Amino acid sequence: MKKVIFVGWVRTGKSPVDGETAKNQAIIAELKKHCTVTVLDFYEKHRHPWIYLQALWAFIRRPKATIIFSTSAKNVYDVLKLFKKMGLRRDIIHWVIGGAFGQYVKSGRYRADVFGYAKYTLVESHVMVHQLTECGMNNVRRVPNFKAVSYCPDLEKALVLRRKSEKTRFVFLSRIMPGKGCDYLLEAVRQLNEKGQQDLFIVDFYGKIDESYKETFTRKVNLLDNVNYHGLLDLRTKEGYDTLATYHAMAFPTFHPTEGFAGVFIDAFIAGLPVLASDWAYNPEIIRHGELGWLFPAHQAEAIVNTLEHYICRRDELDAMALNARKEMSVYKAENVLSESFLKSIGLIL
Repeated sequence: MKKVIFVGWVRTGKSPVDGETAKNQAIIAELKKHCTVTVLDFYEKHRHPWIYLQALWAFIRRPKATIIFSTSAKNVYDVLKLFKKMGLRRDIIHWVIGGAFGQYVKSGRYRADVFGYAKYTLVESHVMVHQLTECGMNNVRRVPNFKAVSYCPDLEKALVLRRKSEKTRFVFLSRIMPGKGCDYLLEAVRQLNEKGQQDLFIVDFYGKIDESYKETFTRKVNLLDNVNYHGLLDLRTKEGYDTLATYHAMAFPTFHPTEGFAGVFIDAFIAGLPVLASDWAYNPEIIRHGELGWLFPAHQAEAIVNTLEHYICRRDELDAMALNARKEMSVYKAENVLSESFLKSIGLIL
C-alpha cells in the first residue's frame, strides 16, 4: 500500500468543529481504505508543540511517502518555499482548504511557481481551477467536497412531518461568527417578528461559537423567542441526521472571505433540505438556484427577510427542492468523488 503523510487540522478522534476539520477527517477516512496513513494533526498545536518534531521525523523516516498538505495556504507556502530552495524532491499533494487560494495566487500574494512545486493541487471549484491555470500552475484538479454517506433519513417520512409542522423550521449549521452571516440572519428574524410573523417560523442554530462573538450572539438570541442555539449537532450519528431532517430548509447567509465549498451543503442534501444561501463565493456553483435552494445577495438582511417570508408562505416549493437535494447527494458521496480511478490518477493507489 502507498505510504501517505497527512498534514493538517484534524482534531483526531473528536467531532469536527469547522469545515476544515470535517473535511480532513473525511479525507483521512477514505485514504485509509487504500493507503497507510500517518496523520500529523496540527489542530491546537500550541497544546502539543512537539508535533513539529514528529513532522520532521516523519518526513525523514518516510522519504518515499506522499505528503498531503491539507491546511492553510500560508503554512503550505512556507514549507514548499523551503523545499524548493533546498532542492528537495518529494511527492507532494496540496489539498486546498477554503475558497480564497486562487485569488491569493492571482493577486501575487503567493507565487505560482512555489505552489507549482507540488505534484498536484486539488481544489473545490471550477472557478479556482481556471484562476490557477491562468497563473501558470499545472496539474490543478477539481475535487469537490464530499461525505461518507452511511445513513440517510427517511425523506418520505420527514416530508410528512414537515407538512404537519405548524411552524416553518429553518436551521443554521456552521461555525457561528459574523462572517457566516449570523447577524444578518438574526436581524431578518427580528424584522419578520416586527411584521407579526413570530408565531409562523423558528430558526435554530447549531455550531461552535467564536469566542469573540459569544456575548453578542447570546444577547441577540435571547431577544428573539423563536430563535434557539442547540450547541453542536453530531452528524457522526443517525440521530444527528434525523434531527437535521426535521427542518424545512437550511439558511446559510455567509460572506466569509475564505468561504469554499461548504460541507454543510452535503449534510443538507443527505437530510433532504433545500439551502437558502447568499450568492457568495462558490455557492452558485453548488446550489442551483430554484432547484436545490434559493440564492440571495450577500450583506442584505432585507434579502433574507424576503426569502424566509416567501418560503414561510410557500412550503410546498421547499418539498420539491427537498427531493432534488436528496438526488444531488450521490454526486458528493466519498466513493464517487475519491474513486479508485481518481486515486490512481494522482498516484495514491499503486
